[in-house]
Amino acid sequence: MTERLYYTDSYLKEFNAKVIQTGEIEGRPAVVLDKTLFYPESGGQMFDTGIIENVSVCRVVLKENVIWHVLDKPVSKKDIHGQINWVRRFDFMQQHTGFHILAGSFLHQLEVETLSSHLGEEYSTIDVRSDRIDAAQLKDVEDHANKIIWENRPVRAFWAEKEDMDNPLLRKVPDEFEKVRLVEIENYDLDPCGGTHVRNTGEVGLVKILGSEKIRGNTRYVFVAGNRALREMQKQYNILTTLCQQLTTGVDDMPAAVKKLLEENKNYIKALQNFEKLGEEKIVSELLTENKTSKIVVKNIEDKKIDGLRRIASTVIKNGHGTFLLGSTGETPCLVFATTDEKLDLRPVFQQVLPLIDGRGGGSVSFVQGGGTNSAGVPEALEKARGLLG
Repeated sequence: MTERLYYTDSYLKEFNAKVIQTGEIEGRPAVVLDKTLFYPESGGQMFDTGIIENVSVCRVVLKENVIWHVLDKPVSKKDIHGQINWVRRFDFMQQHTGFHILAGSFLHQLEVETLSSHLGEEYSTIDVRSDRIDAAQLKDVEDHANKIIWENRPVRAFWAEKEDMDNPLLRKVPDEFEKVRLVEIENYDLDPCGGTHVRNTGEVGLVKILGSEKIRGNTRYVFVAGNRALREMQKQYNILTTLCQQLTTGVDDMPAAVKKLLEENKNYIKALQNFEKLGEEKIVSELLTENKTSKIVVKNIEDKKIDGLRRIASTVIKNGHGTFLLGSTGETPCLVFATTDEKLDLRPVFQQVLPLIDGRGGGSVSFVQGGGTNSAGVPEALEKARGLLG
């Protein structure tokens, strides 16, 4: 069994140990040490990284209760010196203690039980047993959690005694209490946990809930803590400042400015749709006029998207009699063929001309459509289709 030095002191950064086993994990060299500061991925917390004898430790995994240090290349020495990536370790210490504080806050403020957590590389999540938490309640949970942080309460980890199981603060009672490690936030929270934590809640700095989603009748909240929370707030502030400059408005007036912009955009879209409709009506009229003297009508329409071609084709076959071969050049070249001739199958012809626009598509006997990437091939495709149909 590897002695887990991080159980005793999560703030240690370097250590000496012996290699007691070597092997491979997913094709990479790996070692087992007699003792380690490297935390393996477990309990919802990500693994530590760092170096062993100047070789990068890229992952630490727990397999059948054995801690394997996955290396960038083999280590030849038996007596080694290891050093963890302290920035990463402290980040996860902030996230993990931040999670415990949030879980305690959900319980204290709303009597809502925490189901699970995951401390990710960029964002962390907490799943709670509720789907009915409103915005005001969530703000109360977040405010209370940060109050506990700023009170700078001591955080300690210890191995449980029998009497600890009767503590009313215990959030989750383990199935068996022998060799159970507990993490306690003074007069606030007590929970079985094997992870790494800060010494005082003040070191978490800040916790911020960023979003949520429903998960099987419960709710998953995304959060950040510590330096991550600071970086997230800085990022969002920079985005907000940029938007304020672009809209020439202040932060407090931003919601009204965005609402006005959305309303204007909605009106512009409606006006554009009306304009397109008038243009399509004109094209339909031209096609139907040509249809009076020709049973095969061909038209190449500039910069018309495939949904517009579909509307035009659907309209002309309702009001005309014959076959209509429509195409459009532009960024998204496309073809739409439609016919009222019940004896005609457009699909074989369509498949022959699609390669000319480097396209793909299909459809029914009387209505086919497709798009491609070669705009220059549209006129040739239309002419070839006309020739194939005779």
